[in-house]
Amino acid sequence: MPEILFCILVTTCIGIGFKLFARFKVHTFNAIVINYTVCLILGSLIDPDAGLPFNNDVIQSGWFYFDLSLGLLFITGFYLTATAIQRSGITMTTLMQRMSLILTVTFTVLFFHEHFGWLEASGIVLAVAAILAINQSPGAVSFGFSKPFPVILLLVWLLAATIEILLFYVEKSGVVGHQQMAFTTHGFGSAAIFGWLSLGILALRGQWSLTGRDVVAGICLGIPNYFSIYLLLRMLNQGWNGSIMYPMVNLSVLLLSTFIAVVFFKEKLSKVNWIGILLASFSITIIGFAHTLAP
Repeated sequence: MPEILFCILVTTCIGIGFKLFARFKVHTFNAIVINYTVCLILGSLIDPDAGLPFNNDVIQSGWFYFDLSLGLLFITGFYLTATAIQRSGITMTTLMQRMSLILTVTFTVLFFHEHFGWLEASGIVLAVAAILAINQSPGAVSFGFSKPFPVILLLVWLLAATIEILLFYVEKSGVVGHQQMAFTTHGFGSAAIFGWLSLGILALRGQWSLTGRDVVAGICLGIPNYFSIYLLLRMLNQGWNGSIMYPMVNLSVLLLSTFIAVVFFKEKLSKVNWIGILLASFSITIIGFAHTLAP
């Protein structure tokens, strides 16, 4: 249980970091690229055998091309998330990210036949109701998304679900095996490579500059980011059902992020939003209890 609590905490820290970028005038993409470089270095330091370099054994492994895909998804999804948080707020963006549990749980049940009884179903129904309630704008009840960012929020949702499904697949299909640390570290390394290539193109065009703030922000972001992915893979490896783990993590992050957004960033919530938070609490409780009963 401490692992899932730590995972929730570090994942929440990522959203807070993105929210602070604008306040401290951090160049978002610079910080994101440095963040993935930090993740690569951190993984190499924790387990030297799993890190650098990208040698032939890594390239010929069954999971390498999954890592390349994951790296591209990582850096694209992170940039979209950061942009959405800075413009639409922590609550709405986190909501769309965590709404990915609907697609993720559907995948785990349909393709891996994970146990899904009435308790799990009840938890998911409450989770969807909570997400819809938290989505309501203050002073109005509507199931539409606030303009002008419906497209970017939809992309945040789809990319978050795709990353979760890909992580679940490579872990449960046995592609990674005992090379969990190597898979995680090289996934971050792939994201860093894509990022530096993009920055290199900008530099050749004379459109790139780097500040000390960008470096510090990237380092502060990289540490929780590394552990957020590593802990998800570790819990799956320990036998957690994806249909239970993902809802617990997603809704817990949503609740914690909403609390921080209201208290520290003064984001406004309506009565319907608070009902959604209450429903999310019940959902987490039910899904957590279902985990203790799962065969």
